[in-house]
Amino acid sequence: MSMAVYTTYSDTQLFVLLQDGDSDAFTEIYGRHYNDVYRFIHRYLKCPHLSADVCQSVFVKLWELRNLDRPILDPVSYIFTVAKRKAFDFLKRAATEQAAMGIILQRIQPRMSVVEDEFRYREYIQFIDDIFSKLPEQSKIVFKLCRQENKTYEETAQLLGISRNTVKKHMVRSMKILKHAAESDLGISLCALLAVIASKA
Repeated sequence: MSMAVYTTYSDTQLFVLLQDGDSDAFTEIYGRHYNDVYRFIHRYLKCPHLSADVCQSVFVKLWELRNLDRPILDPVSYIFTVAKRKAFDFLKRAATEQAAMGIILQRIQPRMSVVEDEFRYREYIQFIDDIFSKLPEQSKIVFKLCRQENKTYEETAQLLGISRNTVKKHMVRSMKILKHAAESDLGISLCALLAVIASKA
């Protein structure tokens, strides 16, 4: 079948073919939706390389649909549901896992003159220290355990004698403060600020 024919198919028709293992249908879906999915993910991650990586993982997930028995009734909605879940999953990992921070640092650092420039790097570190100094003492301890010592929420809760939910609340509050400071005071994304923190740890 000519590839030109696939351009005339609806998304629903393409997904039916995809679930039958039609690689050309997948190619058409990819070309038709990649840019929109990338832009959607980039709204959350704010980092081009990371957004591209997560976007690719979305389409890997779609290719795996050929093993799915049930039909996809609303293909576009399904694609963006997967994209949102992938983006949020990455952000959750980035909030607690040193490995995820390593990915951020690896992807962003070559593009960040602030990290390469020692003078500006020191300014950013001082700025981060100032932000931390304004956090409640308990939040500082929780943040240090979860991010710098790579403890899980459960481990941190046990060490401090508090609930996992309390640990989560401290981390969410701290990340919101960091996000606001990065965007309003530094003019950079939270993703870039996390890269600096990771390089400091």
